[in-house]
Amino acid sequence: MASNLVRKADLRRETRYPLNGTLRILWEDSDGREVISKAQIVDVSVSGLKLRLEDKIPVRTYISCNEPRLGVRGRGSVRYCHFAKGKFVVGIEFTGGTGWREPSQD
Repeated sequence: MASNLVRKADLRRETRYPLNGTLRILWEDSDGREVISKAQIVDVSVSGLKLRLEDKIPVRTYISCNEPRLGVRGRGSVRYCHFAKGKFVVGIEFTGGTGWREPSQD
């Protein structure tokens, strides 16, 4: 089973980094109404975020965010949404990037 975890990690395009912070995201529900959700960031990469929040967001829904303090901003698409430990865990892919930069390796 551990080999499956290693293989999955190797398929990622960028390294994920833990990031502690809260992010407000804007998205539209199935009726076209704008919804603002408060999400806890689990981890971040140059092109994606993993969030934990109260709301179920359908796959392929576009979300927008702008949090200059955390260096995260842009528009992304929901890749997955799973219920775990009382909240939804949501993966977001930002084709134009999250605006976040990897820590320097100096």
